[in-house]
Amino acid sequence: MVLKHKEESTMAKLEIDEIEIGDSHSEEVLFDLSKIQHFIEFSNDSAGIHVNDLFSKEKGFDDLVIHGFLLSTQFSRILGMEIPGENTVIGSVNLDFHSPVYVGDSINFSATVERIIKPLGSVKLKLKADKKDGTLCVEGKTVCVFKKLGN
Repeated sequence: MVLKHKEESTMAKLEIDEIEIGDSHSEEVLFDLSKIQHFIEFSNDSAGIHVNDLFSKEKGFDDLVIHGFLLSTQFSRILGMEIPGENTVIGSVNLDFHSPVYVGDSINFSATVERIIKPLGSVKLKLKADKKDGTLCVEGKTVCVFKKLGN
């Protein structure tokens, strides 16, 4: 089975020998109401801070708060399609959420190779998401494992 997707894109097909410590990828994403709505439809998470600005403000937030797991989907895209790419699977992820992301915020997501473990066929990457003003929103680590045919 091959699923269709909206746009044709090229995926990184890197092998472990082609990756170096310090290699990275970053991209900026604008979080608008349509992204929240699609995520709510998918996840059924309609908690007040995500759907009601008055409720969100009563709880001490400035506006509607973007779902943490909606933010994390961008890391999935980067890891699977950019670095290390489609020859890997995510073995583990650890994310810490530091500052809320609101509707209308543009967030810079980055993944940077910190360690290459060739005997285990894996790479460790630092993950980071921050606002244009430098406010750290999310940081974490992930280990991606290279998969070979037959494994």
